Formats: sequence, structure tokens, C-alpha cells
Amino acid sequence: MLRLRVEKSRSRSGKHAFRSFYFIMDRNCNKIEVTPKSTRAVKPLYMRGEAYEHEVLVPEGYFAIELRFVKCLRGRVKGEIIVYDFKGGILCRAVYRKLKIRFLGCMDKSVINVITCIVSQLRIPVKRYAVIKIR
Repeated sequence: MLRLRVEKSRSRSGKHAFRSFYFIMDRNCNKIEVTPKSTRAVKPLYMRGEAYEHEVLVPEGYFAIELRFVKCLRGRVKGEIIVYDFKGGILCRAVYRKLKIRFLGCMDKSVINVITCIVSQLRIPVKRYAVIKIR
């Protein structure tokens, strides 16, 4: 059982915004819809908006990809992408800043391919990818 967060909130002034969501995918970039076992309302990062914590059972052979993005002043977006295995262990963490994605401590190339696939499907603008460290 993984606890994944779904959130959409913004600050009182409207200058900052936070968005968090997740996907369940396999190595071939095929998404599946999984209904959460339980949903619980939690406090959002910013004042206006809502946040929920879902308990999700991930099937064996699939990954849970959690995306978290913050929109700051001047419309700049930064965030992180975390890939979990079906047991709940972190396989890879990627950081998104200045239109670049940096992979930090990824286990293997297939996880990197899953992240690049989800980024292209969501049409997130990326200039460059960088692999910092492969374990």
C-alpha cells in the first residue's frame, strides 16, 4: 500500500501554486487506472485549494510515479518526480528546474525511460536531460 498525494492549491495572493498527482505505469509506458482503497483529506501546502492522500495498491510489475510541481514568481515552474516500485521503495528521483530534468540515484535505464515517456505524454517542456548518478 502506497500513500500518494493529490493536491491543487494556490497562495492567497495567487503568485504561487502547487500541483501534485500520480500515475501507475509499467515498463512499456502503459498507464492503468487504479481506484484508491481509501481517500483522506489533508491540509494543502497553500491556503486556497484542496489536498487528498490516497492509499493505492500497485500491482506487481508496475511503477507509481508521483509528480510535484510548484509555480513561483514570474511563472517559473520547478518540481520533482519520484518513482516507486510496487512495494513502496523509491527507485528514482528526478528534479525539474529551468526546463531541465536531472535524474538522481536511478536504479536502471528502464526507470529513466518511464520518466521521459510520462514527461512527453504530459507535454512538459524540457530542454535537456541529465543523469547525475546511477546506482
